[in-house]
Amino acid sequence: MEKLRRILTKEYGLDVQEVRRMSAGVGGETYGVQTPQGKFVYKIADANEMNHPETEPEICNYLFEKGLPVSRFIKNKAGSLVTPYDDKRVSHLQNYVEGKTFLANSAPEWFMRQSPVLLGKIHTALGGYKKLPMGIGPDFFKYMTPERARESYLHSYKEAQRRGEEGILEDLEVRLRFQEKIADWKFDLEKLTYSNSHGDYTVNQIICGKEKINAVIDWTSACVHPVIWEITRSFFSAEHSCAEGEINEAQFRDYVEGYCSEAMLTKYDKDNLLRLYCYQIGVCDYYAQYLSADEDKKDEYLSQAKFATKVMRNQLMV
Repeated sequence: MEKLRRILTKEYGLDVQEVRRMSAGVGGETYGVQTPQGKFVYKIADANEMNHPETEPEICNYLFEKGLPVSRFIKNKAGSLVTPYDDKRVSHLQNYVEGKTFLANSAPEWFMRQSPVLLGKIHTALGGYKKLPMGIGPDFFKYMTPERARESYLHSYKEAQRRGEEGILEDLEVRLRFQEKIADWKFDLEKLTYSNSHGDYTVNQIICGKEKINAVIDWTSACVHPVIWEITRSFFSAEHSCAEGEINEAQFRDYVEGYCSEAMLTKYDKDNLLRLYCYQIGVCDYYAQYLSADEDKKDEYLSQAKFATKVMRNQLMV
């Protein structure tokens, strides 16, 4: 905390009254900062192939100018939106946004109406921004295949047995069976609609007020994705009926129509809304990430893995 106080005073000229830890996720740590000048959020972000913290402030300020609800970032005394924290991580400061986030699969009806419309607006606005790093693109489909996934799951299964992690063995068996279902699934990348995107647009990244979205936060993984992947994933993260991995087709259709009020989807996009999402969660071995993760990040990886497995289990019964 003392190091944080020194940076905030030296780099931003803040008279820090209080610093409290808000969260620690797979992408970094965030802290709430109280000063006479106002309330702020200070974030220490990890930089890796998935996270690009140096671009987050610039993207948010761009979207803010477009009238979209995002955080506003603060320049340091040197005029930069990014401040080095140590030899591996960078940090930045943003205005605090009042409100709350909903837990997974607990979003109210008004949120389910507003969220897809906002996502469509974000994709449309980011069409005028410079091209971001590729997310789920040609390299993903080249290397993330059912064959490779099967090898990874078999390795994770043996590792879980070795460690006595009996609780995940059944889930890994479900995932191994799921590889047979998706073995022949192919996607025409030329027909999928791609866009600059948030990269992790889920219910826990959206701060809400009274029946209103106040801000979309945490843009460190912003990249280029197939838009349908983010539509479907955001629906599964928020909708009550998806808590056990099931999908209500009528509610999903309404969600997609909300998105289409602001951005276009092709017939090929619509035909692959669920299929692409299921493929992605199928070939990504979250259990390997869980088994190798630092102790303070294990719960997040395990929660992600178990939810995705619920979706697969339901799809195996379709």
